[in-house]
Amino acid sequence: MRRLLAALVVFGWPVVIAGPAAASVEGECTATFNGVAVDLIDGLGNPLELDAGDTLVFSGSAPAGTTAARIALVAGPIEVDSASTAYPAPSGEFTATIDLDDIAPRAVGLFRIRGTADGCRAEAWLRITGRFPLATLAGLTGAGLAIGGLAGQLGAIASRRRWTGAAAAAAGVFTGAGATILGQQFGRLQPSYWALGGCVAAASVSGLVLTRLVGAAARERRRRRREHPAMGTGTAQPLPVATAEPATRPTRVQPPAPAEPPTLMPYWSYVLSEVEVFDLTDHTRVIGMMKPGTWYLVKREVGSWVHVAGSPGPEGWALKHAVNRQG
Repeated sequence: MRRLLAALVVFGWPVVIAGPAAASVEGECTATFNGVAVDLIDGLGNPLELDAGDTLVFSGSAPAGTTAARIALVAGPIEVDSASTAYPAPSGEFTATIDLDDIAPRAVGLFRIRGTADGCRAEAWLRITGRFPLATLAGLTGAGLAIGGLAGQLGAIASRRRWTGAAAAAAGVFTGAGATILGQQFGRLQPSYWALGGCVAAASVSGLVLTRLVGAAARERRRRRREHPAMGTGTAQPLPVATAEPATRPTRVQPPAPAEPPTLMPYWSYVLSEVEVFDLTDHTRVIGMMKPGTWYLVKREVGSWVHVAGSPGPEGWALKHAVNRQG
C-alpha cells in the first residue's frame, strides 16, 4: 500500500504542478475568435461561450500575407475537429470556421481553440453550451467510467481482502478518468494531462485511505468481540427502569437483600429441551445443540451466558437461563 501511494506521489507531481496554458498570440498578426480579441478570452474563468448551434470563426490580418488559415478544437491531446481555408495568392486577411452542430452530439463543455496562419498562431478557451452534457457521447462515456470505477472501488473495499487497497486504488483510475471527462463536459474542468492526473490521483488515494479506515474499524469490532464474548449474539438485556417515589410519601429504608452464595466453578448441568450453542470467537455462528439426556460441564459464567462443554458435544456459549445446574 505504501509503495502504491509513493508511486502516485512520485509520478503524479509533474502533472499537478503544471498549470493550465494561457491564451496567446504569436507572430506579427492580429487574430480574433468570433470577433473577440484573444486577450479577452485568455482564462478558464472567461472563455468564449457559444451555443451548440453556433459557428466558431477564426479571423484576422497578417501584414506579410498568408496562403492558408486553419482552426482546431482541442481537448487535451485530442484534436476534436478542425477546418482550414486556402488562398491562391497571399492574402492580408484570413478566415476559417467550424460549425459546432457537427461537434455537439459528440461533446460540449470546455475546449482549447487554436488558430494558425502563415507566421501567426493564436490560442484561447471556448465553452460550448446549449446541450445537456450527459446527452453527448463523451458525457455518457465519462459517466460510465465514473460509475464503473466507483462500483469497483466500493466492491474492493467491501471484500476486505489482502489486495483490497491495491484494487481500490486501481479502480480509482477509471473513477478519476470519468470525473475528468464529466468536469470537461460540464465546463468546469480544463481538458489536460494536469486535470486527468489530478483526478486520478485524488480518486486512487481516496480509495486507499477509505480502505484503511474500513479495515481499522473492522479490526476494532473484532477486538471488542474477543474481549466481550456476549456481544454480537443479538440478545439485548433489559435495562432496569427506575421509578421515583412521590415527594409526599415518607422515605422507607429497605433492609439489605441477603447476599447470594458464590457459584462454584465448574459444575455439571443439563437441559430440558434443545438449546443452541454459539462459537467461542464468532458469537453469531451456531455450532451445535445441547440436548436433553446429556450432561454438560459449565466452565464459567459471563453475564447471561455460560461456557459449556459436552462429552461428546459442542463447546461454546449458551444462554444461562436455559441450563439447569445439577442438584
